[in-house]
Amino acid sequence: FPKWWVWGYWISPSSWSLKGLLTSQYGDIEEEIMAFGEQKALNTFLDSQYGYKHRDLPIIAVVLLAFPLVFASVFTYGTAKLNYQRR
Repeated sequence: FPKWWVWGYWISPSSWSLKGLLTSQYGDIEEEIMAFGEQKALNTFLDSQYGYKHRDLPIIAVVLLAFPLVFASVFTYGTAKLNYQRR
């Protein structure tokens, strides 16, 4: 990623969903895998390649719950306060 595109990654719900799925399913597995010619534990590979840590699951859950709440709140405010029929 270019440095000025990082904000797009952090505000994308799909990136948080992918992070949550991979971390919850594979983040606690210590089975050895062959990756890029090296033997590594699966959880170590996720941490070193993608920065996905199993201890971040509560933060991921809060962020994924916040996305629909923020969008619903903005929609509710927009439909309640904005009057599009003013002349």
